[in-house]
Amino acid sequence: MAIRCPESKYYASGTLSGYSWLINARGYASITPSESEFVLGEVFTLSQQDIDYLDIYESVEEGMYLKSNLSIETSKGTIDCLVYIASDSTPGIPKEEYIERINLGIKSANLPDDYVQKTIRSFIPEG
Repeated sequence: MAIRCPESKYYASGTLSGYSWLINARGYASITPSESEFVLGEVFTLSQQDIDYLDIYESVEEGMYLKSNLSIETSKGTIDCLVYIASDSTPGIPKEEYIERINLGIKSANLPDDYVQKTIRSFIPEG
C-alpha cells in the first residue's frame, strides 16, 4: 500500500462476510459473492489522491475492476469501505509475478494459517 498509495494509513484488520476470495481468469485477486464465506484482510484510510492512483492501477476506466462500498467488520466497529472487485470473477490461475506479491501480502496482513490454507492456497502456492 505504501508504494501504490503513499498517503494511506493502516486502520485495522477486517472481515468481509458474504464473499469469497479468488484469483480470476486474468490471473489477479478479487472477491465474489458467496453467502457462507468471508474474506479477511486489512483496512486502510485513503486520500483522494490514493483513490485516483488505485483507479489507474486497477484499470477502473477500462472496466477491469469496479468500485463498490461494502460493510467491513473491524475491531473498531463496522465501517463502509471502498472495495475494488474484478469485473471477471471466473476462477483462474495467478500470473507468475503475482504469486510473490500475494505471499508478501499474506505475511504483511498476518492472516491466520487456517484461513490461508483453506482460502488462498488453492490458488497461490507457498514461497
